[in-house]
Amino acid sequence: MKQQIDEFVGYLKNVKKTSENTLLSYKRDLVRMAGYMSENGVTEAGDVTQDKLSAYGASLREEHFAPSSIIRHYTSIKAFFRYLVENGNITDDPSEILKAPKVEKTAPRILSTVEIEDLLSQDFKDDAKGKRDRAILELLYATGLKASEVIGLKLDNIDLSISCLRLNNGNNTRLIPYGRKAKDALSAYLLDARTELLCENEDDETVFLNCSGTPMSRQGLWKLIKTYVKRAGIRQDITPFSLRHSFAVHLVENGADLDSVQEMMGFTDSNTILKYLSRKHKSKDPFEWARIRN
Repeated sequence: MKQQIDEFVGYLKNVKKTSENTLLSYKRDLVRMAGYMSENGVTEAGDVTQDKLSAYGASLREEHFAPSSIIRHYTSIKAFFRYLVENGNITDDPSEILKAPKVEKTAPRILSTVEIEDLLSQDFKDDAKGKRDRAILELLYATGLKASEVIGLKLDNIDLSISCLRLNNGNNTRLIPYGRKAKDALSAYLLDARTELLCENEDDETVFLNCSGTPMSRQGLWKLIKTYVKRAGIRQDITPFSLRHSFAVHLVENGADLDSVQEMMGFTDSNTILKYLSRKHKSKDPFEWARIRN
């Protein structure tokens, strides 16, 4: 089976152009599976049965592998046997028996107001990248945007005159106000920093660009957040998702109307927010949340 695993990994590397980290993960998972099969008298991939794979899955659970780890193992195994079927090495795919375990969703980490202040009040470099980073972090917390919405933000989504974002979703438009600090950071970035990053891509309407002048990637956004979280001395793992839900919790706890926050964030079910709230208050002013970072 070792030779077939090596051939499969070679196929992923040379044909599918799979990343090195993914290759290592696939190979590690498959070598482990092959070792289990060998210990149970199976040395050829064609002799692996559904019962054998089912027993292997049970062994992972008995060794207290996390559901996410079991899912990764199953993904590797399924890809391997699908490859063998497609190449005529075997006729039937035994991995069809493997069913991914349910992964229980956990509540996102909610930052305290002190941690938010530590994150946003730190020194940012007075260059194009520093101004961009400050604008991104301020806007994330001021608006509760998703990661995909931040990196996909266009210039015509921004109205600095009334400190609002307008995001179109089909026939609906989400109007999202933001406070003075977010406006100041965004204005400083758009005034000259973005032009400096833009380079030769003058027709690009994307708001946030990387140092190559192209739209920022999701990975770039996550890396940016992790960098500043570490600098702020926050030890827990913080993601755009954490900032999004910290925004929602802090708004409601400071008096914003729950229904208005729900609409602004694009939620269709109020229970999505309620899962992270310990209490809620009402406010007659739908723009009250914009004052939190004023």
